[in-house]
Amino acid sequence: MSSMKPLRLAVVGFGKVGRVCAELISLSHDLSVAAIVRRAASVEGKLPETLRSIPVTTHIGQARDVDAALLCVPTNAVEETAEQILRRGIPIIECAKLQGAALHAHKEAMHKLAIHHKTPAIVGAGWDPGALSVFRSWFALLAPGGITETRHHTGSSLRHTTMALSVTGVKDALCAEVRAVDGRLQRYVYVELQEGTDPEMVAQAIRADPLFLGEDTQVFPVESLAALEQEGRGVVLDRRGSPGRFGHQHLLLEARFDETVLTAQVMLGAARALPQLEPGVSCLLDIPLNLLWGEHAEQAERRWL
Repeated sequence: MSSMKPLRLAVVGFGKVGRVCAELISLSHDLSVAAIVRRAASVEGKLPETLRSIPVTTHIGQARDVDAALLCVPTNAVEETAEQILRRGIPIIECAKLQGAALHAHKEAMHKLAIHHKTPAIVGAGWDPGALSVFRSWFALLAPGGITETRHHTGSSLRHTTMALSVTGVKDALCAEVRAVDGRLQRYVYVELQEGTDPEMVAQAIRADPLFLGEDTQVFPVESLAALEQEGRGVVLDRRGSPGRFGHQHLLLEARFDETVLTAQVMLGAARALPQLEPGVSCLLDIPLNLLWGEHAEQAERRWL
């Protein structure tokens, strides 16, 4: 397995998730970056030193020898971008931040696309949905009939930050989630603007987006986000099984993490599984864990079984 040719991945979108994906791939020996696909307005943007030898294009069709594509674009652009890439017979992995009925409807729509183009695809391959979904499912399996409570710690919100970054004139953005004293969820969106951008126009565009509608959203222009960066996230997953003749099971997971990094790690694991998948859509719950390890599957089994 170690002599296998590295899987060549196109990174589509070069925000925080795309950047981390590319940098993690550059540290891997079983994956390689075939190309970075950026918007025309950003294609001349400077890359980190470690990535400057990688071709940068404005369209996946300009990339050569692509085995799969990592979609690191805003959620509202995922389906359109996926269709363009699947049409070329290129498998995709995406990390769209959707929950519940919206996620199931999205998965069905993507499945139809993948089947039509006879190509495998993996959806919701991030932290949540994604890795946290697997933890929730295992907790429910081990303690059936109970209840699960998920409590997120205050911190930056990946999907809202990504949306704010897509607004014209926004150079960088950070969205913090804060609970007011009365329990209401408030969004504090800090934006670093390009020169000459009207702050009020940016604030109106952010508040008008469906992700922020009906929420208490405050937009604050700042000179630099460096001092405001809050990469840390946290979650407590608490599963309490029903009391009965087999005892009262109580499972608890507490984690602190960088959501961007975990999302990228999940996407890379999903990419390693792609060559073993049939055409159609899968999520992490559909994929055997050993496939996510790729060529390290046997080593992982020996170490963790």
